[in-house]
Amino acid sequence: MKNRFRIEYIFGILVILLVVCSCELHEGVTNKEILLTSPEKILPASGINLPNTVISEKTSYGRRANHASVVFDNKMWVIAGHGRISDTIFFEDRNDIWCSTDGKNWQEVNSKAAFEQRGGHAMTVANNSMWIVGGKRSPSGGGQYFNDVWRSKNGKDWVQTVKNAPFSARRHHTLTNLNGRMFLIGGFSNPLDEEDWVKGDIWVSSDSVQWDQVTKLAPFGRRHGHATVVYNNRIWVIGGYDNYGNYLNDVWYSKNGYQWNLATPNAQFSRRRLHEVVANEKGMWLTGGSSKGSSYHNDIWFSKDGIAWESVNVIKFFPARGYHTSLYFDDRLWVLNGYYDVADEEGYYNAVYFRDIWGYR
Repeated sequence: MKNRFRIEYIFGILVILLVVCSCELHEGVTNKEILLTSPEKILPASGINLPNTVISEKTSYGRRANHASVVFDNKMWVIAGHGRISDTIFFEDRNDIWCSTDGKNWQEVNSKAAFEQRGGHAMTVANNSMWIVGGKRSPSGGGQYFNDVWRSKNGKDWVQTVKNAPFSARRHHTLTNLNGRMFLIGGFSNPLDEEDWVKGDIWVSSDSVQWDQVTKLAPFGRRHGHATVVYNNRIWVIGGYDNYGNYLNDVWYSKNGYQWNLATPNAQFSRRRLHEVVANEKGMWLTGGSSKGSSYHNDIWFSKDGIAWESVNVIKFFPARGYHTSLYFDDRLWVLNGYYDVADEEGYYNAVYFRDIWGYR
């Protein structure tokens, strides 16, 4: 009887301790934090997990979308784009240059770069320089499309290498560096100026001065708002919006930018455009974007081969958005700023520009 009493007493004490510990863990999870790195917040073992989250709620450069970002000189860069500055002024065209080493502290390198203000431009890093191609002024800024090319070795000083490239002026195209050669893919031209305003062409250059047309119409067809990334020594073209008004979730790849292969016609993530894809040594990471009916996403997907895509679990998801940028820097996946719109009761859309930055590890 004494042994039985001791066992029941010990069991009761353990139950009480377990309840107390579980309450303490619950309170820790519900506290609002800017840095979520507690080892108590461990996600399920299955699937892809990014348990640590850094949130910078107010960037120095304000609300922004349609900008471009790259990693260069061991820094993250945010360049140009559009922003909302008041309830009556929806767009502000920008040509400013910002950089950061940690995602929380940002330095303005140039408040007014040599190139004209724009958004929807494309960027890449090649030959120890940053490169900008194309883009568009907002309607309030004149709505001009660009096909110029600019280069910078330090982020502050920009030199125009081509005023009018042989490809048509465009926005929401991509520019990707594969082994020192820059590939420009797709995009959206002024529908009043060209019959084929949704582009399916590919152009290549080694010096940004001489551009050669790889093809007038790639096997993956016309599209804009797609994403491209270099992973496993291949260029990947992922999703977008075609000339028939279809949202896409197909995945294509090429070892040289000339011959293309279909990895999958329908990836596991929903059809979308204006998403972002970045890569590290492990694989490719897709973030956000928009789908039919102005439906915006706040999901993250990962793939090792471009064929199988797996949803990524995080403690706290960023608010749904498109027109953002993503980077992989300092062992973190970053989501920078962006935009979404929501319809009011009368059917008018209200634009929301984000000034937050999210980092996942």
